[in-house]
Amino acid sequence: MDNFLVKNSLKHIGAIIILFVLCVVYFYPETQGKKIPSHDGISAVAASKEYRDFQEKGETILWSTRVFSGMPLFQIAYNVKSNVVRKVEVYRKVMGINMSMMFALMLGLYICLSLFGLRYELSLIGAIGFGLSTWFLLSIEASHSTKLFTISYIPPLIASIYYAYRKQLLLGGILTSLFLCLAIAANHVQIVYFSMFFIFILAVFEFIHAMKNKEIVGFAKKSAILIAFGILGILPNTTLLWTTYDFGEETIRAGKSELTKIGDEPKSSGLDIDYSMAWSYGQAESFNFLIPSYGGGGLTLDENSSTFEEFRQKGMPKNQALNRLKGVYNYYAGPDGNTGPTYLGAILLFLFLLLFFVEKSKIKWMLLSVVMLTIMFSWGENLLIVNEFFFNHFPLYNKFRNPSMWLSMTIICVNIGAMFTLKNLFDNTYDKDRLKKGLYTVGGFLGVILLYFFLMSSGMDFTGLADGQLEQAGFPIDTIVQDRIDAVKSDAFRSLILIALAFGTIWWMAFKKFKNMSIPLYIFGVLILFDMWTVGKRFMNEDDFAKHKNYDNMVPNTGADGQVKIDTEASYRVFNVTGQSGPFNDAVTSYHHKSVGGYTAAKLYRYQDLIEHHLSKNNMNVINMLNTKYFITGQKGQEMAQQNPAALGNCWFINEIQWVKNADEEMAALTDFNPLTTVVIDERFKTQIGNLSITPNSQNKIELTSFHPDKMNYTSNSTGEQLAVFSEIWYKGNKDWKVTIDGKEAEMIRVNYLLRGLKIPTGTHQIEFTFHPVSHYIGNVITLVSSIILLILLLFSFYWVQFKNNNASIIKSE
Repeated sequence: MDNFLVKNSLKHIGAIIILFVLCVVYFYPETQGKKIPSHDGISAVAASKEYRDFQEKGETILWSTRVFSGMPLFQIAYNVKSNVVRKVEVYRKVMGINMSMMFALMLGLYICLSLFGLRYELSLIGAIGFGLSTWFLLSIEASHSTKLFTISYIPPLIASIYYAYRKQLLLGGILTSLFLCLAIAANHVQIVYFSMFFIFILAVFEFIHAMKNKEIVGFAKKSAILIAFGILGILPNTTLLWTTYDFGEETIRAGKSELTKIGDEPKSSGLDIDYSMAWSYGQAESFNFLIPSYGGGGLTLDENSSTFEEFRQKGMPKNQALNRLKGVYNYYAGPDGNTGPTYLGAILLFLFLLLFFVEKSKIKWMLLSVVMLTIMFSWGENLLIVNEFFFNHFPLYNKFRNPSMWLSMTIICVNIGAMFTLKNLFDNTYDKDRLKKGLYTVGGFLGVILLYFFLMSSGMDFTGLADGQLEQAGFPIDTIVQDRIDAVKSDAFRSLILIALAFGTIWWMAFKKFKNMSIPLYIFGVLILFDMWTVGKRFMNEDDFAKHKNYDNMVPNTGADGQVKIDTEASYRVFNVTGQSGPFNDAVTSYHHKSVGGYTAAKLYRYQDLIEHHLSKNNMNVINMLNTKYFITGQKGQEMAQQNPAALGNCWFINEIQWVKNADEEMAALTDFNPLTTVVIDERFKTQIGNLSITPNSQNKIELTSFHPDKMNYTSNSTGEQLAVFSEIWYKGNKDWKVTIDGKEAEMIRVNYLLRGLKIPTGTHQIEFTFHPVSHYIGNVITLVSSIILLILLLFSFYWVQFKNNNASIIKSE
């Protein structure tokens, strides 16, 4: 490690500068003020608008009033400022978001390979190949920033644990704390969960290694210390994890609906398996690990394509034909709706497979175990015999969706393994006979696959999920399929040539010898850069950028939005039914208004129940109780706002209570009732209501006097005890949301399945609802203290290791 920190510090700085320059060059349009107009990027900005507006005023809010009628901001827009460890992410402040994502990935693998003991040139080559992986580029294009920043910390986390077991426990342990802390803080729980499988497999192999060397006691001690370091890495994320856990229990991702029946099936905790297994990777689709266009991904239809020729033959002008081809969103023919291939790199895959003939340590079997497991998991519904078992029996497995995301771990392993192969070759630690056998075996195996696709792809099925839409748009599907076939043939031949060049370079190194061993190093660097860069540019290039200074400028602003904004009333909701994805997959409305709809992967389960049973069926009683004052209707470009005179307002007194026995009856009762006069309440709240006798009086009045997302104030005046309904979403009532009457704490109840109700005494009173989640406020104290401790220990460990190295050098010289 002293070599990593001191002796080659200038070389490492130079390598990092090279990575920085590559990222700037690749994302050069970003330096010109351009942004990628991705759906998820625009949605994230739209959903977080309210949060950012308050941030500009110097205030942090925790509750969103604009998404699904109201919900916590924890997984929409939430920044834990008390975790000071994140101050080390300085690169994110000097680079654009897209550059930052790629740089983080490259830097993460560079640190990983350096910790594994690879020379800086190989670490640099591996980092470049890793950052240019198509799966990452497609994720950058989709603005999946939390996912990619989390992934960037997984390789150095794995390497730190390995370093602690095999080399220096103190430094490896504190680095484990650091990278685990940063990985969790990046806020993509699913990726961190996946990495735990990787870490478990690493620990198993370390245990086997300790058993063979009769070092079980040492292994146990190191494992215990590493667990302690792991806890230290978790503690600075107390706020994030605690709020996520608390919130998750109330959502469709981890919570459980109180409804006992959905159709004839019981409603269970976690996601439904069909939803969870969406975006599974196809088994045959996995051939695009080697052939990037297999499945149609990255297919560029230009002047040389058969489709262009057919348009021209039909008399279409050249420019019109080219514009028609550019306007098509998805040429991908993968069987499960994925947006593109996971090209691992022909050379990188060749080197990874060659690892099993040149590497003597057991690390190769660890990497292979992770690769095999994660590929099987990525197949999702296409390998249900494995995935359904884990879904039903393994902790937390049913909380996540998109199985193809497991391939992020596959990519990490392939890149690490490929660079270990080169390490063996350049360190001359291989057996020549084994190498020769490996070259013949791996080269022959991959060569046969590539020749098969080159010769036989004409007889394969290359139709895709988007073909129906393309055909309706006037595209000749048979010709597009032929273009896909031609692309597969071309890429199969391309991969074959690249593997042949890598084969030849290794053969010359091992059996002919280069006079200057820097030459094959440069050859591999250039080949891998060429391979990944040119394929990557198919998916992420200048055409993906639009001239916008920020995402806010990309959010549509219709005339209907302007009509609604004329109304300056403090709080009301809007139901936009014009979006192509429907109102419950639309975040744009949340940018402008308090929306009945919205977009998030973690809706409150009560709200999801309401959507399924009433809102999606346009139950006006339910829509009115949500204070839906405006509907946005009409065709795209002709949207108009229509006022709903039946909206009930922010709060009202009711005349009668309809008691129900359970959640099923409560939901059913909302089908036909008058929310202005009647409230539906579960019998479990009877004790809070007591002997309330409601006497309606037209003089009774309750109204909203001041509105803030985290604090709402009302004034009531009545001639007798009353029960008020507030058109605000029930979430952890009396725990996180608290209510006071004249400054004294009161107890709210849940009414109408997901609204708030409150018994109010006779007379004039001031009522205040406040959002004060314990997980945030107490969690912040723990986060701040533990993150400071982690930084102090990190600095101390570097000093201690350097101190020991200096002393060792002095003793040796004496």
